[in-house]
Amino acid sequence: MKFEKNINLTMYTVEYIDRREEKPRTIYTAGAVLDDGQLAALNRLGMRPAGYITQEFANDGFTVVAISKGETLGASVDLAQLWRQTYNRIERDRLKQQAKKVLDQQAQQQAGAETVTEGASV
Repeated sequence: MKFEKNINLTMYTVEYIDRREEKPRTIYTAGAVLDDGQLAALNRLGMRPAGYITQEFANDGFTVVAISKGETLGASVDLAQLWRQTYNRIERDRLKQQAKKVLDQQAQQQAGAETVTEGASV
């Protein structure tokens, strides 16, 4: 059984300044991507995407100078495959943490054994 979802992503180019910098301030450029769900939610709240993006940048301490709408891309996402990839990544990260923990414990034990051996030979 195939579980697919079609999503549309809209890219916005944001030019902003950091008011904490001394004048003349540098104008930085960043991208902001909103999907159809976010755009629909903003519409229901009576907000425009530019207002939302400006608010998010202001929360981080930046002032938006300009926002321009870019491309909208559509994609079909296989949710089952995405789930498997995410699960595999989480499992891999968990195993890496366990291996690191074991190696750290072995290194500590080895360092402790060397300390005891040095004390015995004195």
